[in-house]
Amino acid sequence: MRNFFYARVSSKDQSLERQISVAKEIGIDEEYIFIEKASGKDFKRPEYQLMKRMFRNGDVLYIKSLDRLGRNKQMILEEWQELIKVKKIDIVVLDMPLLNTMKYKDLNGIESLISDLILQLLSYMAEDERKRIKERQEEGIRVAIQNGVRFGRKKFEIDEKFKSVYHDWKQNKITAVEAMKIVGMKSNTFYRRVREYELSINQQPLLS
Repeated sequence: MRNFFYARVSSKDQSLERQISVAKEIGIDEEYIFIEKASGKDFKRPEYQLMKRMFRNGDVLYIKSLDRLGRNKQMILEEWQELIKVKKIDIVVLDMPLLNTMKYKDLNGIESLISDLILQLLSYMAEDERKRIKERQEEGIRVAIQNGVRFGRKKFEIDEKFKSVYHDWKQNKITAVEAMKIVGMKSNTFYRRVREYELSINQQPLLS
């Protein structure tokens, strides 16, 4: 029997130190600690797949929390079933003491049923928490917008400077490249503003 630990964060600026520290505290050999900075949207993660290929009957996988394994209920359930029924390993979720398949081995054949029921409940709770976090984020964005906060790229306005440059360009006093430099716009933005301006003064748009 070998003990494995899988540590994952979703983005490069997040720290793995806490998870790695936990792995060392419970005595996992460094060669069996697999760390990854990758999204949990699926299981196409190099380190996870490498670890999975190494599993043998009777090995134990430790993870800090259920969401380190995957992102949503169905994905977690499917992967869990494969690990315990096909790979025949045990799984220990450290933040959820009930979710430890080694606890139910002496319960006269119902260990799989108990584990599945607990997983169904806990994975539902994890997914529900993610939904509530997303709802809070969306609510924060709505409040910010109501308070005048703008998101996304700054839109270049058609101001007096643009109008002056536009007229110089149309009268061939300056080239389009020079006009773009003066107003600080890239080509696609410049011509988009030209079209908007021409429409506003009831002219035919420059571009079809």
